[in-house]
Amino acid sequence: MILTLLSHQWKSFWRSRNAGRSLAIQIVLGLIIAYLLASILTIGFTFPHMLHKFYPGQDIVRIFCSFIFYYYSFDVVLRFTLQELPVLSTQPYLGQNIPKRKLVAFLNIRSLFHFLNLVPLFLFLPFAFMEMAHAYGAAGAAGFIATIIFLTIFNNFLILYIKRRTIVSSWWLVGFFAAIMAFIVLDYFHIISLGKWSSASFIRLLSAPSLVLIPVALGLAAWFNNYRFLLGNLYLDEGIAAEKEKTSREYTWLEQMGLSGELIALDIKLILRNKRPKYILRLSALFMAYGLIFYTKDNLKEPHMYIFLFTGIFVTGIFIINYGQFLFAWHSNYFDGLMSSNISLPAWIRSKFMLYTAVSTIIFIITSFYGLISWKLLVTHLAAWLYNIGINSVISVYLATYNYKAIDLSKSATFNYQGTGAVQWVYSFALILAPYVFFYPLARFVDPWVGFAAVGGLGLISLLLQNWWVDILVREFRKRKYLVLAGFREK
Repeated sequence: MILTLLSHQWKSFWRSRNAGRSLAIQIVLGLIIAYLLASILTIGFTFPHMLHKFYPGQDIVRIFCSFIFYYYSFDVVLRFTLQELPVLSTQPYLGQNIPKRKLVAFLNIRSLFHFLNLVPLFLFLPFAFMEMAHAYGAAGAAGFIATIIFLTIFNNFLILYIKRRTIVSSWWLVGFFAAIMAFIVLDYFHIISLGKWSSASFIRLLSAPSLVLIPVALGLAAWFNNYRFLLGNLYLDEGIAAEKEKTSREYTWLEQMGLSGELIALDIKLILRNKRPKYILRLSALFMAYGLIFYTKDNLKEPHMYIFLFTGIFVTGIFIINYGQFLFAWHSNYFDGLMSSNISLPAWIRSKFMLYTAVSTIIFIITSFYGLISWKLLVTHLAAWLYNIGINSVISVYLATYNYKAIDLSKSATFNYQGTGAVQWVYSFALILAPYVFFYPLARFVDPWVGFAAVGGLGLISLLLQNWWVDILVREFRKRKYLVLAGFREK
């Protein structure tokens, strides 16, 4: 049965209208993946030499083992961002005499054929053969390899389960990122240490290979849990009906805000129902931890305040930057109908400002924990947040009126650059670097804190003038309205 389903997928690919273009894309992606795997394999073979060089006279197997839990923690986040759910049009099969368990088994097996499942094998196996087999024997190395395989299987099915759960309830998305942030904070402040846990666990495993049964059990449990969830939710009509009923209840409170509130609800539904805008939301949540790269003790000095401004603008404004560059293009599939309806353009643009402000404020509140590292970081984030919601939001809407490229929301988010060009990259850099026009002269010749006060103050003034900005942006949009409509019709 699995071979039959694979043949159906193969025929569907070759019989599609865009088979030639899809094949070219797959060939290019295949070459990129082959190059990445070759590079990772090279790194795997150079690990022993690198560890001997940087940790002379120490047990490099123990040091190597201390990095493994960090890798799998990063792998979880990377999978959540890049790994797509395996797709199979189940409706035609559900009406046939085919057991659902076989369809579910096919989806689970197909999910294993992913680039990220090969990375740990290419990265860790050379070290296992070159060092672990010599130090702990063939049995210890074999146990380590089996552990790597089943931990990879565990991560694979864990993320698929969480992503499917987030479709049913957005609270799973909140809980997932809350757990990730909690682990990052606890490890950063040395309350827990993944490195010590990783080193102790794998050294124990190498000494007692029978402990491999624990990761085997974890991998099989994740597979069975995913299997059970799919088996119980393979009724598409019921799932869609339940989702529609849930959505209609979730955003009724926005009606109290009038037309702008209804338009915000439209944006929220668009984000949560489509892969690419949902990917941007996940990316915004992921980059809340970006500050941990730069907010080190050595950087908590005034010469590094320029880095703090960049990080603050990036973290609190990542949603405005990524979502805003396609602000109108997200609605390109039904933009003609939207513009032909009796919709208030000021209310529509005002709803975009309100959405920007809401998301940026949530990010600012969550990332305020950086104030535990230093009160300076809280002040810089406050200035950056005010600048983003006051000035960058205006620039974002204005530049979006020049974007005439449509976006197909039904396409996957991974390696999807539809609607993206050189202009979008320039736009992103401009939004991040523009505040330095005000900050740098004051920080260089007066004081960095005066620079932060100027950046935050300009953002606050612009925020108070938002109604004035709305009138200007409405006029600018009307100038290019028909160019935008014509561009969106070119699929």
